[in-house]
Amino acid sequence: RVRSSAASDVYKRQLYSMDPQTKATTTIGTFAGTGGTSTDKAVTDLAVNANGDVFVNTESVVYRAALPSSLPGTVSLTRLAALQTSDRFYALAFAPAGALDPANETLIGGDGNGELWAIDTASGATIDLGHFGNDPAKSGNVFALSGDLVFYEDASGNPTGLATIRSCPSGGSSSCGKDYLAGVDMAALKNAYTNKHAATSLLAGIYGGSSAGAGGGTGYADVFGLGAWQGSVFGFTRHTSSSPPTLILIDPMSGAGTQLATFTFPNNNGWSGAGVTTKVTVNVPQPPPVPQ
Repeated sequence: RVRSSAASDVYKRQLYSMDPQTKATTTIGTFAGTGGTSTDKAVTDLAVNANGDVFVNTESVVYRAALPSSLPGTVSLTRLAALQTSDRFYALAFAPAGALDPANETLIGGDGNGELWAIDTASGATIDLGHFGNDPAKSGNVFALSGDLVFYEDASGNPTGLATIRSCPSGGSSSCGKDYLAGVDMAALKNAYTNKHAATSLLAGIYGGSSAGAGGGTGYADVFGLGAWQGSVFGFTRHTSSSPPTLILIDPMSGAGTQLATFTFPNNNGWSGAGVTTKVTVNVPQPPPVPQ
């Protein structure tokens, strides 16, 4: 199942599961146990390891989540570590064992600047892995992480990563375009982790694009949750001025998103993060070449 969290108000978050075959969502419960400070009130994303254990993050802290025995119930959080960086974190995913660390899964987070970080769940120590590089079509713009990551092994056992990205003015701005589904350059990611030197670009290509350009993208903004199962890629969006919180299916050939369902949450905040185990079966093709 694809797990996703959604806002019920600025202080609470609820955890849901989604059946990727029926698209039905089930309420698991409400998170309890965040610290309550300005950067540690609300859960912004979650990650699921190979054993099915759920980890979540606020903007500044990583937690382990205990799921309730009966649904819905309380999702109790145990603080693992404060993140050792001043950047605020919004994305979270596990990379499979062997992808970065030879023997262990690696927790990876993404911040509001579009940078990816490896996270030590015991100490909170971080390694800067890099970002998705410049947008060659727009001078002064970069491809920034929009909202989420997902990692898995492909049919040949090779570690693979997907992300939602968008074109934004360098230095941070709200003037960003709609989201693209992108591939993560796993070789560059591993090199950054091994050498502890941030990559200049982690972009492996944009779905629906080519070396000539990024293409039309998903057609949706704020795709803050991302999940994959078999040949399907799902996106979970926040509330925007033009659309309610939405579940979309992203075509890996065209990169376009198709609405599957819309949702109503208190305050219309919508989805914030999604996660699938690194053992999920995924058969998504490699992305086309990086835009030049």
